[in-house]
Amino acid sequence: MFKIKRFNDFTGLYEFDLRKIAPKSLTIIKGDITDINGYLKDPKTGESTNILCTYKLGNIMSNVVEQITYDRAFEMDAIPDTLEIDLGPYHQENENKFHLNVEITLGDLIVSGFDISSPNLVKPYQYTSYHSKMDPSNTVFALSTESITELCKFFNYFNGIRVTPENFKFLDATDNYIP
Repeated sequence: MFKIKRFNDFTGLYEFDLRKIAPKSLTIIKGDITDINGYLKDPKTGESTNILCTYKLGNIMSNVVEQITYDRAFEMDAIPDTLEIDLGPYHQENENKFHLNVEITLGDLIVSGFDISSPNLVKPYQYTSYHSKMDPSNTVFALSTESITELCKFFNYFNGIRVTPENFKFLDATDNYIP
């Protein structure tokens, strides 16, 4: 079981090295630039290429909020260079649960924000995909099935959290999540 360190012992927020457990890469699906499998579309023809829209693990910055940065693993203009995951643990009075606030940012745009409460309650408050209240255009931002599975493994390292891909339907590429 992993716990948050005491304030006086602060060298990073957690008792473990996030670099060792964070997903090494994440593949995104973005409605206007990729196909349903995450392969980039040719900007001139709209046809799928053989280039997967993948971001590789980059820097991890330890602040009050942990920032995990992923760098673009491909070359193509007009596509953001970074994907970032911000992690902020918090505590609710009179609860014996671990809470984690997560925000996913693509370039300058927050594409998803959600809270995870142990053991497996996931509440999205911001997402960019089908039926989004924040982005009614149904612009799709999603993660590949493999990336969602890797994120679940990562989140399950935290105190009492036990999530599955089923908890993250708002982040998959299908139109099966209704808020």
